[in-house]
Amino acid sequence: MEAGGGRGLRIVGVLGGVGSGKSTAARALADALGAIVLDADAEVAALLAEPAVLERLEAEFGPGLRSGGRLDRKVLGQRVFSDPGARRRLEALLHPEVRRAFHRRLQALEAAGGPGFVVLDVPLLVETGLDALCDFLVYVSLPDPERERRACARHGWSGAEWAAREAAQRSPVEKRGRADAILDNSGGVESLRVQAQALITRIQSLPARPLRERWPVADQPPRRQAP
Repeated sequence: MEAGGGRGLRIVGVLGGVGSGKSTAARALADALGAIVLDADAEVAALLAEPAVLERLEAEFGPGLRSGGRLDRKVLGQRVFSDPGARRRLEALLHPEVRRAFHRRLQALEAAGGPGFVVLDVPLLVETGLDALCDFLVYVSLPDPERERRACARHGWSGAEWAAREAAQRSPVEKRGRADAILDNSGGVESLRVQAQALITRIQSLPARPLRERWPVADQPPRRQAP
């Protein structure tokens, strides 16, 4: 906690293009800080496993979304990322629930006391406005061809599918311009850990701020700090 006492949080956001290794970088930062990671993809996966949510998805996007009784996320992705309107409808369904879950987690972490370090692993951090929560933004850098190769190998995407997801986000140039620090992910996990450790003093020196100043109401956008 900050030297003057009182509860508060220090929140680090991770930025990067599709396939840059944001989740790996988030874990490296969290390990170095002793922080909690709030993972948007994990929250979405939990939502998509709920029968009521799956029924709403089928009503919105049509049948054929299930494989073995469960949602086939690849099929859903092919439908929504080829249609910007469908993608926006999916986001309108999922994003409010993810934001509420994050708000509850942040409230609980703040109430528990302790060092109050949090790392946000949110693919659409800027697009959803959750970057306004952050005291420090880190950009994960990796050349475009390598990002495409890694993402396609991991998810079984085609190059066109990777490009569609990349086009649905703010550009890497814009994200990099917002960052307070850069992590180069071309050297592997151990290199990321070394680079993350080098940022710790800067992050620990940030003043803790209470959630009520950042995000007083879960169903409203977080407040941006005055410059």
